[in-house]
Amino acid sequence: MSVQDKVVLITGATGGLGPTVVREVAAAGAYLALTARRPEALRQLAEELALPAERVLLHPANLAVPQETQALVDAVIARWGGIDVLLNIAGGWAGGKRVGELPIDDWDAMMHVNLRSAFLINRAVLPSMLERGWGRIINIGSRSAVEPGTRQAQYNVSKAAVVSLTQSIANDYKRKGITANVILPSTIDTPSNRQHSPDADFTRWVQPQDLAALMLYLCSDAAGSITGAAIPVYGGM
Repeated sequence: MSVQDKVVLITGATGGLGPTVVREVAAAGAYLALTARRPEALRQLAEELALPAERVLLHPANLAVPQETQALVDAVIARWGGIDVLLNIAGGWAGGKRVGELPIDDWDAMMHVNLRSAFLINRAVLPSMLERGWGRIINIGSRSAVEPGTRQAQYNVSKAAVVSLTQSIANDYKRKGITANVILPSTIDTPSNRQHSPDADFTRWVQPQDLAALMLYLCSDAAGSITGAAIPVYGGM
């Protein structure tokens, strides 16, 4: 398998998409470092998926805080000697106001959740990947990064910046054995999205299993020539 015995750090592990990705990556034989903000949610996830303790590290962190992000990466390296793969799923959505009505605090909050956290965790894993001479970085963006939705400027811009960040990493490290790609899903079929849009046609939404399969492919040696890509996954939308 593409991540057999690789050390894979998954952020946002307990969110809507996270558990499916964790399950698929675990089945592929990886060592799993899982992070989210709430430690009890991480423990519950590990118990529900029956993850073997010797192959899992649970480390809660707020990825917008540099010290917490670095402590997370240091803990993974202390446990397994390095990091091979980053699957950066962590993020959030906010909207509801036009640009002229948008409070600066709302703007800053979304930049912290989506962009600052992505920068900090991507930056933190790169030295270990450089040392190993091999690495895979996969960030989750959004269709809104390239097709901005209405009344959600702060989300659109934060995700567009994640695309630019990913492509900057790809260009900076393209001769170092490290690839960096970003996936741009439309609406993902998660419990929270179903709750917010109960009348939607869920069959048209992106399935979490499809995103997990794409991530695993991008981690593989077969995908070694793919870097700097912003990959649309729109389902039937």
